[in-house]
This record gives sequence, structure tokens and C-alpha cells, in this order.
Amino acid sequence: MHFPRFMRRVNRVFTNPLMGTFAGIVPPLAVIHHVGRSSGKAYRTPVVAFPSDNGFVVPMTYGRDVDWARNLVQADGGQVEQMGRRVAVRNPRIVGFKMAELHLPALLRPALRLADFPGYVLLDRRGGAAAGTAAARGRTRRQ
Repeated sequence: MHFPRFMRRVNRVFTNPLMGTFAGIVPPLAVIHHVGRSSGKAYRTPVVAFPSDNGFVVPMTYGRDVDWARNLVQADGGQVEQMGRRVAVRNPRIVGFKMAELHLPALLRPALRLADFPGYVLLDRRGGAAAGTAAARGRTRRQ
């Protein structure tokens, strides 16, 4: 399922600011912290993010050309805030369902396959599994 382009504007103006108030504490919602490619401005974008062994998987509901994903790729990372914890991520990759499938929760795979999203962003925790484990326990500094 691919949401219409006009919904990007609706979400940017209305839904994202509202969801941004609670997305970082209500799973599977999360907030992607990223820096604009040209502006250098810091942005916060609410998304759905599923934790994986190495990091996170984020469905791309509006297409593969969304700003937050392009910003992460350009900067080679950013941060994901979920359940009140902020985790540094690196190595963003835009992939199809087949590449993302093994990183997604097993119970949700059939529904996500049917949703037929245009892509997924795979993100690795910065510093590998050990750093990710510490971050998951909330030992990272909040910025």
C-alpha cells in the first residue's frame, strides 16, 4: 500500500507535530532524528519502527523518496527514539520487502507483505550490538 502524495503535506503540517508528542514513547511508533541534506537543520519525524537484532526496520509508507530517509542516507545515520530511549543509528539502507523480511517481527510479516509498501529502511545501531544493548537499556545520553 502506498499512501497518496498529498498525504505527505497533511502529515507534515498536522499529523507529524501531533504524533511527535508521543511517538517516541508508544511502540511501534518512533521518532527519527535527522539533519537536512541542504539546510543542516535538525528534524524529528514520527514513523513506525520495528526493533531488529542489529537496529531497526522502518516501513516507507509514502515511497522511497521521503526526506527523512534521504537525509539519513546522506548523513550515514541519525538517531531513533523509541520507548523513551534514543539510539544512534548508522548504515541506512533502502531495501524491498524480501531484504527486510527477516528483520521484521514474524507475526507481522504476512500483514506487511500484503501492505506492499514501496520499501523499508534498515538501520544498524551505531557501535554494533554491544552499544545497541547499552542503548536499549537506556544508558545513552539524551541530547
